[in-house]
Amino acid sequence: MRDLRICFVGDSYISGTGDERCLGWIGRLCERRFTRDIRLSFYNLGIRGETTPEIADRWQGECKTRLPGGADNRVVLQFGINDIAEVAGSGRHVEEDASVEAAEALVTEVSNLYPTLWIGLPPANEACSPMFPSTGVELSFKQTDAIALNRRFVASAQKLNVPYFDLQTPLLANRDYMNSLTRGDKMHCDGTGYAMIASLVNNWDAWDSWFQE
Repeated sequence: MRDLRICFVGDSYISGTGDERCLGWIGRLCERRFTRDIRLSFYNLGIRGETTPEIADRWQGECKTRLPGGADNRVVLQFGINDIAEVAGSGRHVEEDASVEAAEALVTEVSNLYPTLWIGLPPANEACSPMFPSTGVELSFKQTDAIALNRRFVASAQKLNVPYFDLQTPLLANRDYMNSLTRGDKMHCDGTGYAMIASLVNNWDAWDSWFQE
């Protein structure tokens, strides 16, 4: 039986923060691919609030312990939404050029070691900005910043020859998804939003190919 192990590495959208069912999109995604023909192990390595440089600093140590020699090891990445956050009193978390530089270094490292898929950052939650995730912390998000960073990530993925799924385009056009951002914890989409992300990724050829090998 094929021993397929996948590390999903990223931020709160990887961890599924705000989902009332605590599944996020990766739980729903892997549920759709469950079969007795594959021994699928998936690892949720999302940390809420982390930026691209922070994820780059930790990914290898966390994946190495979960992806042993002899297994069919893979990595899915998603990051960037926290980079664009404007912190009251101190400005943007990570400037665009620094985000792209960190993303390219991270994706290069990962893809040199494992088959890799890169999921784009979701739409910014302008409707609920400013947000107060912790005492004394105020964050705001602008959709124009999310669109700009996503465009840069698309170009980076093409340059690095790593499959990239652009979530911005379909989700921005989906009224139900955008409404899901105003429910739940008022920072992330709720479970219906995560289900939409799972459906999009599940129908992506690059993801599907991992289960046809």
